[in-house]
Amino acid sequence: MSMYALLRNHPTPRMADIEEAFQGNLCRCTGYRPILEGYKTFTKERKCCGGKGKDNGCCMTNGVKTKGNTDEENVNRTSVLPAPLYDPDDFLPLDPTQEIIFPPELMSLCKDQSSQQLRFRGERVLWLQPASLDQLLELKTQYPNAKMVVGNTEVGIEMKFKNLLYPVILAPAYIPELNTIQHTDEGIVFGASCSLTLLGDVLKAALVKLPSYQTEVFTAVLEQLRWFAGLQIRNVAAIGGNIMTASPISDLNPVFMAAGCKLTLMSKGGERVVVMDEKFFPGYRRTILTPEEVLLCVLIPYTKKGQYFAAYKQSPRREDDISIVTSGMSVTFAEGSTVVKHLALSYGGMAATTVMAKNTASRLLGKQWGEELLQDACSSLAEEMTLHPSAPGGMVTYRRTLTLSLFYKFYLTVQQKLASEVRNIIIIFIHNTLLLVSRTV
Repeated sequence: MSMYALLRNHPTPRMADIEEAFQGNLCRCTGYRPILEGYKTFTKERKCCGGKGKDNGCCMTNGVKTKGNTDEENVNRTSVLPAPLYDPDDFLPLDPTQEIIFPPELMSLCKDQSSQQLRFRGERVLWLQPASLDQLLELKTQYPNAKMVVGNTEVGIEMKFKNLLYPVILAPAYIPELNTIQHTDEGIVFGASCSLTLLGDVLKAALVKLPSYQTEVFTAVLEQLRWFAGLQIRNVAAIGGNIMTASPISDLNPVFMAAGCKLTLMSKGGERVVVMDEKFFPGYRRTILTPEEVLLCVLIPYTKKGQYFAAYKQSPRREDDISIVTSGMSVTFAEGSTVVKHLALSYGGMAATTVMAKNTASRLLGKQWGEELLQDACSSLAEEMTLHPSAPGGMVTYRRTLTLSLFYKFYLTVQQKLASEVRNIIIIFIHNTLLLVSRTV
């Protein structure tokens, strides 16, 4: 099903697309090699490298000729190479025009039902789907403790495996105001019900259209999304649900906090805009929202010139796994220098909530970005990012070490970007100088 869905959306996928589509499929039987080898026939890369093999074939089946080896030695090497699993020429090419269309009656039914107000009552749970924002706010006032569900990737797990009971559930997934996307002067505004897949698609499009200095936060969010659960989960999980779950090991909340994202909250009494900072999560899985308020939208801001941003995640397994420590980091330099003007360091997995290293950030203001700053930062983080020996999740020493190593990684990333910018300036200067000299001569 994962491959079929990919082919319906991208008839000629790359191997990278196939690997991403299978992030949520954990194979314990045949192993991944025959699966990936078979599906590789749908890609443009089906012929392997073609550079070393006989008749432009696969180097693994025809032998790799190494410089300095004799022909006899190279022939002998082919005997230890794995045999091919199949002959690609035995398969017919995919013709997307021959696929049956999605049943129009189902699309029509889905469209009609999504705009209706629905009410389902079971023995223990009342499920309500409002058709408009006004209806949602009215229901939230009537049922202030109701759980709001969009993708059901968190509440569903809690109810099925943790045996938690939520008597009233609100489903606002189809409310237009919660699904809008707006490009503003400050950044891009996403409705709270927008899926993480849609979030990624919009940010990727922005990377192409906008100058690179404005998209540092977007790039960091995309990097986190790459390792966020699997594609199937990202297709239904909502950006608002990720924030409101208030998980202390959230992949995205540290990024949003370091970026200073703005959240629009609404109730029957009106709306207010809050900055997602260290005050937003007052306790474990709690936010500053009142029981009657709902999250309407999220503003992810553009970065400015002189600002550098990055996000990191460390987990037991690279893909489809919960994090041990996550972080979002932002530094802004004074114009024309590398003196720190503003610094934001946000960490997940180091407390009962996502936290900001405020003391460290304040200590580094006004300092030159260099070795001395790095030493001060590590000393300050070691003092500020502490954990009790019996802290939930264990691995206390490892997690404390990660706070330092992730900052060191950020330090090197910024240093590399600064050096690259200097090189570009020098190259442009030399080019313009040579051009001027040639015209003079």
